[in-house]
Amino acid sequence: MVLNVRLDGDLAVLSNFGRMMNDPRYVDAAADVRELLDRGVRNFVIELAGIRETGKSLLAILMTITRDVRKAGGEVVIAHPSREIEGHLAMMQMEDYWDVFPTVVDAAEFFGRPRLSRRKG
Repeated sequence: MVLNVRLDGDLAVLSNFGRMMNDPRYVDAAADVRELLDRGVRNFVIELAGIRETGKSLLAILMTITRDVRKAGGEVVIAHPSREIEGHLAMMQMEDYWDVFPTVVDAAEFFGRPRLSRRKG
């Protein structure tokens, strides 16, 4: 998997987007998500901590992942975006496309999880 994935039941926290943007395998991230969807995961938190670089490739992969998840009846939220990412989403008029939370814990609470477990997925 290109993405780092942390599973907590039917909730997946996806990270590693910063390093992935400079890797030609970033397009494989959508396949990783489809694999999780095939396993029954329907709730996704996209963690964008530390990402400063924005652009078409990042927005494209976020849109692709979100479209695939929502088509399967799931939901995607964003956690811990930088000011640059928040600004880019606002500039592209995309801030209403995702619910955005300051932390992964806050995002998990959106899905009814008071605390994420420490197990790895």
